[in-house]
Amino acid sequence: GFKAPDLKPSGLPDLTNTEKVRNEVEYLGMEVSSHLMQFYGSFLNQIGAIRSADLIKQRSGASVLVAGVKVALQTPPVRSGRRVIFLTIDDGYGCSDATFFPDVFQDTDTEFAQTLFTSKLLLVRGVVRRTGPKGLSIRATGAWDLASAYENFQVKRSNLIS
Repeated sequence: GFKAPDLKPSGLPDLTNTEKVRNEVEYLGMEVSSHLMQFYGSFLNQIGAIRSADLIKQRSGASVLVAGVKVALQTPPVRSGRRVIFLTIDDGYGCSDATFFPDVFQDTDTEFAQTLFTSKLLLVRGVVRRTGPKGLSIRATGAWDLASAYENFQVKRSNLIS
């Protein structure tokens, strides 16, 4: 049989859990060791984010904050020529669908759009739109990279404490 080569330590520190998951997402397109969202659990609770599974309890017109791993992003051609962005994120409890209409990213144009295209982990604010008894979508009003939002929050918090 084949014998695996002996692995020699590189002298580099072991990857942290966060780095491990980040690499898994980057190279495999999904995370394997643990759901990314676990790292951000207490932060998401503190800022009042809602689990995808609990979105169904929200009434139409409610303002919500959701987070997750980006699983799909589409910008289908629209007749008007104005770009609409459809985003699906997964928070480990299910998926949330958010729609970004041009008016949202027109003013701040590139910022939101750029975040949507470059970030794998997103925090999205929006308004619930019921589409049926079991269906709903979020009309998005904002999007942030989750890791950056988390870091900003930690910095602000430590400034308040110190």
